[in-house]
Amino acid sequence: MYSLDIDIGGTFTDGFFTDGNVVETAKVLTTPHDVTEGFLDCVKLGSQRFDLALDEFLRRTSVARLSTTIGTNLLVQRKGARIGLLVTAGNESTLYSSGPAKALGQIVASDMVLGIAESVDDSGKVAVSPNENEVLTYIRGLIQKGAEIIVVSLRNAWRNPANELAVRTMVRNRYPIHYLRSVPVQLGIEVVHDRDDHARTNSVLLNGYIHAEMARVLFRAEDKLRAAGYARPLLVVHSSGGNARVAKTVALNTLHSGPAVAVKGAAELSRWLGLNHIVSADMGGTSFDIGIVLNQNVSLDPVPQIEHMRIATPIIQLASVALGGGSIARLDGKRLELGPESAGSAPGPACYGKGGTEPTVTDANLLLGYIDPNNFLGGRMKLDLESASRAVQRRLSRKLELSVEQAALRIRKMADEGMARAVAAYIKEAGQNPTDVTLFSVGGAGPLHACNIAELAGLKQVVTFPFGSVFSAFGGGTTDVQHLYRHTFGDAAAGVADLERIVAGIVQQARRDMQGEGFSADDIPLAFEIDLGRRTEHVEGKSSLDSAEFVARMRAKIADTSVDALRASATSITPHWRQHAQPHEAHAAASRGVRDVWWDSTGAIPTKIYDRDTLTPGAWIEGPAIVEAPDTTYALCRGWRLVVNEIAFFIMTKQLRTT
Repeated sequence: MYSLDIDIGGTFTDGFFTDGNVVETAKVLTTPHDVTEGFLDCVKLGSQRFDLALDEFLRRTSVARLSTTIGTNLLVQRKGARIGLLVTAGNESTLYSSGPAKALGQIVASDMVLGIAESVDDSGKVAVSPNENEVLTYIRGLIQKGAEIIVVSLRNAWRNPANELAVRTMVRNRYPIHYLRSVPVQLGIEVVHDRDDHARTNSVLLNGYIHAEMARVLFRAEDKLRAAGYARPLLVVHSSGGNARVAKTVALNTLHSGPAVAVKGAAELSRWLGLNHIVSADMGGTSFDIGIVLNQNVSLDPVPQIEHMRIATPIIQLASVALGGGSIARLDGKRLELGPESAGSAPGPACYGKGGTEPTVTDANLLLGYIDPNNFLGGRMKLDLESASRAVQRRLSRKLELSVEQAALRIRKMADEGMARAVAAYIKEAGQNPTDVTLFSVGGAGPLHACNIAELAGLKQVVTFPFGSVFSAFGGGTTDVQHLYRHTFGDAAAGVADLERIVAGIVQQARRDMQGEGFSADDIPLAFEIDLGRRTEHVEGKSSLDSAEFVARMRAKIADTSVDALRASATSITPHWRQHAQPHEAHAAASRGVRDVWWDSTGAIPTKIYDRDTLTPGAWIEGPAIVEAPDTTYALCRGWRLVVNEIAFFIMTKQLRTT
């Protein structure tokens, strides 16, 4: 039986495939007109790696998981749905924040936000019910202005959702779902249960903004898999580190899912390698994503910022910089600037020969000799050296009075410095010393820059992987089916009194959700996290356990302490791959040729070229050197040594100078 994991990125769609022992990877260009075409192309390439017809491969596949940046790209490109928002009157310009709301103008137009006269007081009592005439008048106006979805987020709905539910009932009665004029309605309280009215509103706005397109793409991807022969549900990877079938996924939970689970994959590998502190740096075509692993574990950010908006759903902690292989270099006067714009996959860097005319980091690496134009993606794609040279000359070198190679070197240097600053800042924020941290360099473009980033950031060791170019897809393969639940309590008395009712509801919902995923309702591990303000307590058990027993265990731990919030997770394990050690003996690797490479401004020097597929455990290489693979290229700088360890990972270490 096989497992397949796909990550749809802005430039490339990546695949990680395994039968439990052998691993194969695939990388194809993302198809922006319909990302599901690139998705299926990647699956087809994976089946070919195992010499199987697609239908046979899919019939023998036990699990298929998908992570994606589709939602993130919708936000960045401002291509989401046109939203109409109803809030409690008086909060139209702030959305329950202390100042102007960041979402206004970005996610929802100011004239599409209307306030209704309603009130739930701080004890949870409905003080003013919504007026049906007012609500329907506002809804009619929003629809006439082009609203494609109605979002409702009312003050104190977390204490009592009655008014939000009443608004939805009014809308559905007037515009029933079987009408062509029906408009979807999403409630803040149903997306996330949190006392922070502002974060909850941001959360449902972001969800509403990407919901329709995410649903269209994910169901289309699942339909294509089924039509090709796959009989099981497609599992969608979530940015909290779990996954669920398409029908059970909330769009908001997919934001940054690829980069987020790459960090989860890094944590898994840190345990394999016995390394405590890791910074994972994923350089793809459009972004450079950084995650931190401390003591071999990832951390969830309970109130992350997305597009400078605070939301109330947990995401694996990470930072992102708009730097990648497709980042466009341009001049502001005589000053070189890099990004944040990216050439993406269409038209892509100038060297792709698809109509791109702007110089990018990939063009620079090609011109400097780091990339073989005839061996990109294992030779499946030929790069156009002349187009890259022409783009750099027209846009940069002629104006800077530099050679094409010198201008390209400045692009590469600027990229290295920008990524190194981001890595150093993230390590410092985590309170770590760079010399105690190992860099996991991943992503298709990552190993090309890893040594320089490490040196500039003060790190001494880099680890790369045979599947590093598809690391987010690998990270998706470390996730399990998981559903998360959260309930925020009001005051202390209500929190303790309502505990049994809330726990019973969570247990019942977890059983339903996991049955919907195809698992037995009785054997699901349930983990509760009890937020007591100054401390957190944990209670675990199976879903077969009576909710009263869960509550009894909780009360034994919390005594008379007030409960601020209750979080729970239901998890069911899915297949994961594990690499096994191989026999190894130290030996110098044999190069397969020499190519001129610009390592610094002194000019190009003859550099040994190695084939990754010939490097067996125990092999070592001294820099400067280039290692080529079908899906990436590794640049080993002068003063660095590469050793292939017993599980075929590349350990690159900065060598101490001796006198």
